[in-house]
Formats: sequence, structure tokens, C-alpha cells
Amino acid sequence: MEYLKASDESNLSKDKRHFNIQSTLRNRFFQDVTKLLRSLNVEVESLVMHRLNFEQIVISSIKKSNHTHLYKCIEYDQKLLALYGEALALHPSTSFLRNQQEKISESVTESIYFLENAGFLLES
Repeated sequence: MEYLKASDESNLSKDKRHFNIQSTLRNRFFQDVTKLLRSLNVEVESLVMHRLNFEQIVISSIKKSNHTHLYKCIEYDQKLLALYGEALALHPSTSFLRNQQEKISESVTESIYFLENAGFLLES
């Protein structure tokens, strides 16, 4: 959601394209992980992710700048990287998880670079 919000707020078409691609990738990653969880007989319908009120998330953050959205993207992606690390520790042979982890890591690096070039500093 944050990548879509950042795209909506962005003025540059190349940034919009980047944010939309990242949003599409996250959706695809979610579908792949859901499929993996189902194959491991994990009940995915009851996960907290399905209970999120996406409309409320969008409404509550309409007035934020895309830099704030991008900062949130970085924050969420860093949490995702930790979860991918845990998942790979349990199933190290799952190559698509490693591939997704690498893509998310690259995205974090690009997003941090984008924010720093815009004059924002991130806390470590």
C-alpha cells in the first residue's frame, strides 16, 4: 500500500513507475508466500494480513508526502527482510524466497538512496 501511495504523490513519471513496480512485486511476493504456506498446511485465511482495513490506511495517510510513504516502505521492507531471513533459516532450499529477499534488499538500497538525494536522513 505504501508504494502505491508514494506513486500517487510522486510528480516524476520514472518515480511513479518505480513505486508501481515495487507494489506489483510485493503483491506477487505475497501470493508466492501464501502458496508456500498453503503447501505447508498453514491456514492463511486467518492471518492478520486479511483483517487489515486498507481503506482506513489510505484515508489516514492521504496528507502525507511521498517521502513519508517511501520511509514507511523502507521500514516495512526491512521488517520483511528479517522475516525472510527467518523463513530461509527454516527452509534454506526455497530459492524463490531467496530471490525475493534479494529484490527487496535492492529496493531498500534504492529507496534509501532516493531519500538521501532528496535531503532526508534516515536513522540507523
